[in-house]
Amino acid sequence: MPKINVVLRKEDLDPDFLYDKVAVVIDVLFATTTIVAALHHGAKAVYPAANRQMACDTVNSLEPDSYILAGENHLQKIPGFVTYSPLALAQESLAGRSVVFSTTNGTVALRKADSAKHVYAAALLNAPAIIRQLLKHQDRSIVLICSGSAGRVNLEDLYLAGYLVEQLEINSPGHWTPSDTCHIARSVYGQYYASAHDCLMQSQLGIRLCKEDMFDEVEYSAQLGLLDIVPHLQGNYLTCL
Repeated sequence: MPKINVVLRKEDLDPDFLYDKVAVVIDVLFATTTIVAALHHGAKAVYPAANRQMACDTVNSLEPDSYILAGENHLQKIPGFVTYSPLALAQESLAGRSVVFSTTNGTVALRKADSAKHVYAAALLNAPAIIRQLLKHQDRSIVLICSGSAGRVNLEDLYLAGYLVEQLEINSPGHWTPSDTCHIARSVYGQYYASAHDCLMQSQLGIRLCKEDMFDEVEYSAQLGLLDIVPHLQGNYLTCL
């Protein structure tokens, strides 16, 4: 019987564990939310980079003016990169261009997950679309990877993982065997069941971002099912299915 596992932090992820499995990477504030939003606003592809140097190496293989270099390092803008949050990046000229994206957590997790059979990027914005896609993989085990924040478990990532676990169980009862961490994630989701907004606003990272005048970005990220976008990793870049 296939299984569902929740990885609480990217640091806990063993790439070998992902072999022949379906991986879903979660970084609600903001990496995967930004990826979903960028593709929705017309980006051709998103290249996740594990660090600044990888991002710079990636752009060297792309045509001039065909890409936007975006990212952050511990919530600080990287010199020469445009901003990393979903609403702000959407103000850039994205249509038909690629986004080369380096962040502290989410893009690192995406690179670590590339040993999986399939890799998807999930946010609250596209969570129902991710569920529909995962239900097509009933023959495979699923690993939900919470990126966390610099080695710490994030409330908002666990909340989304809990939503995904619950929806898979509702749509396909008893098909996947859940790990203990699935039950932890579902407990977090159950605590904030009525409001993703409350979850994000009460999380440590959400509070910090709001103090840095990013309330609108956090509020945008809390909208469950706003976009019908499924980012799928193909080689070293994500595109919409």
